[in-house]
Amino acid sequence: MSRPIARRVYGDVFAKWPKQELRPDYQFQDVLRRVVDERYARPTPPPEAEELLKARALQFLVQNKFRDRVHWQYKLKGPMLEPTSQPTYFEDLVREIEEAPKRTWLGRIGKRLSGMIRLQ
Repeated sequence: MSRPIARRVYGDVFAKWPKQELRPDYQFQDVLRRVVDERYARPTPPPEAEELLKARALQFLVQNKFRDRVHWQYKLKGPMLEPTSQPTYFEDLVREIEEAPKRTWLGRIGKRLSGMIRLQ
């Protein structure tokens, strides 16, 4: 018996889903894979057409098909990205997320302590 099409699409999606560096031991695709495996392990497997729609939706997310379909008025731009209280907030946030997985144990402790102590 061959594998259902939806199951193959799920496998392809889970293989291509980007790895998260911030929490390497807890990956989104691993959680989704367990959910899908549980659905297919039931005595009555899920309807193929419904599963195929779900699998294709995940496939479109992996392929960034929705990135360019966002209506122009919903795109983030201008003052929304530069709050008056802290204009570089979002740039700092992105930098912190990129740096966090590369920090040493001592670097993480130092960052935590500097977050607790704020001089104004």
